Amino acid sequence: MKRVLFHSLTIPPDQVSTGKLVADIASKFKENNIDVEILASTPQYRFDAETFSDEGLMKISRNVYISSYEGVKITHLSSSKRSFSRTKRFAQWIGYHIKSINYLIKNRKNFDTVFIFSYPPTMNLIAIFTKKILKINTIYSVWELYPEIANKLNELNFQFLHKIFMSIDNYCLKNIDYVVVNSDQLKKYMIENRKIQKEKIKVIYHFANEPEVPRCKKITKDIMYAGNLGTPQNIESFINTFSTSSKDYNLTIFGSGSQYQKICDLSNSFIKVNQYVSREKLAILTSEIPFALVSLSSEITVEGFPGKTFDYLKMNKILIGYSNSESSLAKFIEKYQLGINIDPDDKDIDIKLSMLEDEIFLNQIYSNISEMNNHFASVDLVVKQYMELI
Repeated sequence: MKRVLFHSLTIPPDQVSTGKLVADIASKFKENNIDVEILASTPQYRFDAETFSDEGLMKISRNVYISSYEGVKITHLSSSKRSFSRTKRFAQWIGYHIKSINYLIKNRKNFDTVFIFSYPPTMNLIAIFTKKILKINTIYSVWELYPEIANKLNELNFQFLHKIFMSIDNYCLKNIDYVVVNSDQLKKYMIENRKIQKEKIKVIYHFANEPEVPRCKKITKDIMYAGNLGTPQNIESFINTFSTSSKDYNLTIFGSGSQYQKICDLSNSFIKVNQYVSREKLAILTSEIPFALVSLSSEITVEGFPGKTFDYLKMNKILIGYSNSESSLAKFIEKYQLGINIDPDDKDIDIKLSMLEDEIFLNQIYSNISEMNNHFASVDLVVKQYMELI
């Protein structure tokens, strides 16, 4: 029997779309008679629980907890709550990696293949360790490309740091077995700019392993956003642009992050800001909202693709992208006709928003969403693509 370890920072009970995706892939591996376990941190986003035991974790030693997800064993290595300070967050990552390396050394004979998922960006250090030191087959899923994103958002203040991180990441990508990306544009970028062998790069879309939510009975002028409120998401810019519209749309936000208070300060009768809620509550609270916002900094083009996009599609939400017209997100929405994309440089967003008043256009989008959920981003197809890598 094949033995596989999935290594991700976040995992349920954290309400993070990428963590849920990792757990769902692992669960499907188990259904296909693959011996699979998950290695992750203790919950990073703690809103409803005071202790780890409240979230279903059982302590087995000083820094180790265990839980399970649909029969898959999860080992949680203790970590502090996610910090919005860059320095504290980096220190948190390194501390977590040290514990991860210790775990991997002790359990090196238990796994034939390790899947490593790229957030945080320093996960490339673990990928190098498992491949070059432990000699384990290593597959690295790169869902956000660093240091490019950090450099574009001015998060690397010194050019020599950019060069160091770039050298480490290139060494990782060129030496592991496979690299998984979530867009054709990112694959092309890696081939042309990072000089990674094209045979090594596999494009696999995300999926949302949730029951499909019925489409809204009525098209209203309501938009939702659920997720991180940080610099890359560019929500403040969208609100400022959104406020110039004469279309009288309402925006309801669910989230948290470094920009949370700033976003709260911008709230008004048309813009409501709420803390994170569970997926179940979110589906109920947004059942009559037809549109969902997927927003990215205009500086980000191929380097990032929001995982929440596929959650929205499973909720039957028509996408309103707010991103550079050359971004992977904009190209995805356009290619599959899943909504509209507004470029942050657009001077008049009403031109784009007026498209959402066309009933024929909206019905076609709903048909395209169904096709995406049942084919291109179906659970079975995506899991099959991951299984082919082992």
